[in-house]
Amino acid sequence: MYIVTNEQMRRIDEETIKRVVPGLTLMEKAGQRVYERIVEEIAPAEGIVASVFLGSGNNAGDGMVVARLLVENGATVYLNYLRPPEKFSPDAFKNYQRIQQLEKSERLVENLLYSGDWKKKVLDAIESSNLIVDALLGTGISKPVKGDYAEVIGLINESGLPICSIDIPSGVNGDTAEIMGDAVVADFTVTLGLPKLGCVFYPGKVCTGYLSIGDIGIPEEIVEEQGLMVWGIETEMAVEFLPERVPWSHKFQCGSLLMIAGSRRYSGASFLASLSALKSGCGIVYLAGPESIREVIQSSAPEIIFISLTENQSGSIADVDVAELLSSVRFDALAIGPGLTTDGQTVKVVKEAVSKVDKPVIIDADGINAFEDEFELLKEISKNKPVIISPHSGELKRLTGVVVPDRPPDRISTLQSLVNGTGITLVHKGAPTVVVHHDGRVAVNMHGHHGQATAGSGDVLTGTIASFLAQGCDAWGASCLGVYLHSRAAEIAYEETGARGMIAGDCMMALPLALREIE
Repeated sequence: MYIVTNEQMRRIDEETIKRVVPGLTLMEKAGQRVYERIVEEIAPAEGIVASVFLGSGNNAGDGMVVARLLVENGATVYLNYLRPPEKFSPDAFKNYQRIQQLEKSERLVENLLYSGDWKKKVLDAIESSNLIVDALLGTGISKPVKGDYAEVIGLINESGLPICSIDIPSGVNGDTAEIMGDAVVADFTVTLGLPKLGCVFYPGKVCTGYLSIGDIGIPEEIVEEQGLMVWGIETEMAVEFLPERVPWSHKFQCGSLLMIAGSRRYSGASFLASLSALKSGCGIVYLAGPESIREVIQSSAPEIIFISLTENQSGSIADVDVAELLSSVRFDALAIGPGLTTDGQTVKVVKEAVSKVDKPVIIDADGINAFEDEFELLKEISKNKPVIISPHSGELKRLTGVVVPDRPPDRISTLQSLVNGTGITLVHKGAPTVVVHHDGRVAVNMHGHHGQATAGSGDVLTGTIASFLAQGCDAWGASCLGVYLHSRAAEIAYEETGARGMIAGDCMMALPLALREIE
C-alpha cells in the first residue's frame, strides 16, 4: 500500500476521472465507503443520529453522499452547512441537489450555519446526535484554520461524541502532518484511495484515530504510473516478506545468527536482542559477549548459545581475535551493537567485525556509535555486503553529522539522500519508524504506539530484524518485516499492560503472537 502526498493523490484522481469514471462516480464511491465504515463502527443506520459538518469543497460532496445514504437507510441526519451551496465545488453542488430531492421528513434537518444564531444550531444538533461526521476541509488546506471553521472544530472536539473524518481530519495538513491552527480529533478516519502523509506522521496521526482505507476503484495501473516510492508497513507487506518455513526444517535451515553485543553494564541489551531473534523464528542464536555476563544470560535464556569474549576492566569486550570469532560458528547474518559501549578497544572490534564479515549485517546502538563521523567508511564497507543500520536521530547525527528534519517530506528526502547509491538500508527509529532502501524506496510504519518509548525497545527491534535477515530475507524485507512485527507485538502487549507501564520485555514476549497472526 502506497502513501501519497496531496499532489500525487490529485494526479491519480485526475487520471482516473479522465480515463475511467466521472468525478461524481468517484464521489459516490467515496461516500459509500465512509457510510459502510460508519455502520460497521457505530451501529446499523436506524440507530444513528449523525451531525454532518460541511465545508464547500469536494470533501463536502463526500459528506453529502454519506448523509444521503444514512437517511435512505433509516438514520437521522443534521446537515450543517458552513457555506452557501452556491459556493460548493461543481460535484459537491450536484450532491447537494440530490439531497434536495429526498422526500422531506424529520430524519433530515438542514442547518444553515452561515446565517442566524449558528452556534445554537450546532450545539442543538450535537446534543441530539450520537455521531459526528467531519466533511469540512479535506486535504487542500494550506493556511491556518480561522473564524467559524475554527470555532466549529472546537465544538466538535468538545462534544464527547464519536467522530468520523472523511479522507483526513479537517485542519491537518496532508503533506506535513501539521495541525493548521485547529484540527478535528477524530476517533476514526476513512481515507480515500490511498493514505496521505498527514495521516501517518505525527502530530496529524493523533488527530486521525483509527485509519481505514476506502477503496474507490482507482485502477492499479494508474497508481503504478505515478512512480510512487513510499509504502506503508502493514499486514499485507509483512505477509509478503515472511520467509517460508517447511515442516521438516531443522534449526540451521531456520536461520543462524551471530550477535556481538553486551557489556557488564548493559547485559540486558544483549539478552533482549538475542531472545527477540529467537522469538521471531530464528533457529539458533550465538551471543558473543564479555565473560562476566555469561551467567546472567544463560540463567535467563538457556536457548541462547553464549560465546565468551575477553573484556577489559570496565566489562566491555576487548582484545578479540575477530577472524577466529567469525570462523568459529556457522551463521547466516551478523548483528552487532546492543549494549556494547564505546570503549576504544570495543570500537576496534566493531569496525573489524563489520569490515571482515562476509554475511549480511545489522548495526545498531553502539555499533553505529563506533563509526562516529566515519559514515564514508561504512558506505565503503556496504559495497561488499548488505548492511542495515537502525539509528535514532541522535545516533544518526553522530554517524553522519546530519540533523534529520521533523517535517515528513523533508525527513524522507534527507534519509534518501544519505543512503542513495550505497549498500545501506536505513531503519530510522522514531514515531513513526521509517525504512529507506538505497535505491530510493521508503516504507513508513503504520503500527505501534508510545508504549514503545522505553529502554530496551530498540534492542528488541534489532533482534527481530536480525532474525529475518538470518532467515533469508533481503535487507529491505528483513527491515520492513522486523519493524512491523515489533510494533504489532507492542500493540498486542498493550492489551494487557497499557502503554505507560509497558516495558521492552512485554513487547518481546508478544513477538510470537504477532508472528502467529501473519502466519
